[in-house]
Amino acid sequence: MAHCSGCGCTLSWKKYKFQRMWRIPGYYCKPCMMELGKEFDKYGRLTSIASPCDMCGVEYYFLKSGKREGKHHKYCVICNEAIKNGVIPKNTKSGPRPQPKQLPLTMMIFAGLGGVMMIMGLIFTMMSTGDNANVLNIVFGAATTAMGFVLVRRTLKSRSLLLGAKRPSPPDAP
Repeated sequence: MAHCSGCGCTLSWKKYKFQRMWRIPGYYCKPCMMELGKEFDKYGRLTSIASPCDMCGVEYYFLKSGKREGKHHKYCVICNEAIKNGVIPKNTKSGPRPQPKQLPLTMMIFAGLGGVMMIMGLIFTMMSTGDNANVLNIVFGAATTAMGFVLVRRTLKSRSLLLGAKRPSPPDAP
């Protein structure tokens, strides 16, 4: 389904588009088309500014005013109806989410996989440097070790972000 580029309402089979005016992109509903057409006829260009919806962030020309959490916002038709009907829950808790007690299982699996890749790559590199040394075997082992190291490093970094551990701040320069 297409949406009106003017107000954001859902368009059915009947869509309007400015013909021979390539500077005005998009499809419009009839009221928006009439309003933009009058403006274009009067000024020779569009003077309305497309502003983003405060909820979905898509830019529209004609936004509706709505009140949420005690503040006035500008919403497109779809978001405005969702707020009026109570589909969007009110944020009762403000502030950061509580930290998780333990790491997720998938994160632990990826960290283990990275460790195994590091060890197996190191062993493969050491075993292939004997009598039948082959450059391809050495490169494969080194690449496997490096990929395992990167996987462990990324997992530990995301772990520290997830658990809320802060990096030590750099010392101040004199």
